[in-house]
Amino acid sequence: MLVANNVTELVGKTPMLALDRLYRDSKTKVYAKLELFNPMSIKDRPVLHMIRQALARGAINSDIEVVEASSGNTAIALSTLGALMGFPVRVYISEEVTLERRRILASFGAKIVLTPAAEHTRGARERAIAYCKDNPDKTFFLNQHGNPDNPGAHELTTGPEIWEQLDGNIDAVVIALGTCGTFDGVARYMKSKNPNIKVYGVEPAQSPLYSGGKQGKHRIDGMGPGLVSDIFQNAAFKPDEIIKVEDDEAFEWTRRVAQKEGLFVGLTSGALASAVGRLVQRDTYDGKTIVTFVYDTGERYLSVTDLFPEGNVTSIP
Repeated sequence: MLVANNVTELVGKTPMLALDRLYRDSKTKVYAKLELFNPMSIKDRPVLHMIRQALARGAINSDIEVVEASSGNTAIALSTLGALMGFPVRVYISEEVTLERRRILASFGAKIVLTPAAEHTRGARERAIAYCKDNPDKTFFLNQHGNPDNPGAHELTTGPEIWEQLDGNIDAVVIALGTCGTFDGVARYMKSKNPNIKVYGVEPAQSPLYSGGKQGKHRIDGMGPGLVSDIFQNAAFKPDEIIKVEDDEAFEWTRRVAQKEGLFVGLTSGALASAVGRLVQRDTYDGKTIVTFVYDTGERYLSVTDLFPEGNVTSIP
């Protein structure tokens, strides 16, 4: 059993789970990379890599405030490293972000700046950039939507882990489109190993910017940031197909994952499960293998209205 010296040694090397109960009637084998087994979420991987690269360049020290815009998990990963490594953290997040995530950030000592909900992460990012421009000698903008070390982390770690765990027996990978760091890094690795592997992107149907639509209001926290990221625009590969998921589909599949697999997951993971549910109905995936992700735990979404109903509760007088 591993005995770690600090939490950074617990990042990565996450397990894979066969989703045989969720897709019981399917002829497709589906696996999920369980990124909720990182200390906080899948965002631990890229944030750790981005911070280490910035430290190596001398861009961060104990007097430099590291600034980021996030819908939650990147901010949380950054705040954990700030607490561990001794640098101050300021995060800009939409006011629609759940109370659970705000309190997690506060517990690590991060400074939290709330921005208008209608702007999604796009507005938070614009305000973070403006703050850094006003304080150039005191800040470092992590820039998860444009920092090449974000997809670099997934090309170095996530992709190779998936390939090794499944012995290269992979026909498709299904990934959420947020910063697109996971998409770009994993796609690069998979296509380098086998160019026939399909890589699907998933985004909210109500705000389909990555598939050429317009920004709209949606409730799938963790993807659909309200902008097309620089990482996506510069990506070596674009999605073989983008699957758009409705809010109610994401909500339903988030609950379904819990009730079928015993996994308590977040909304983005539910959206991916829904997208995979469509793919396994295609005859082209009979006898094939699809890989997707569980990004984080559902405990950060408990306050989302209508997501997790109280269920069968009986009071005894």
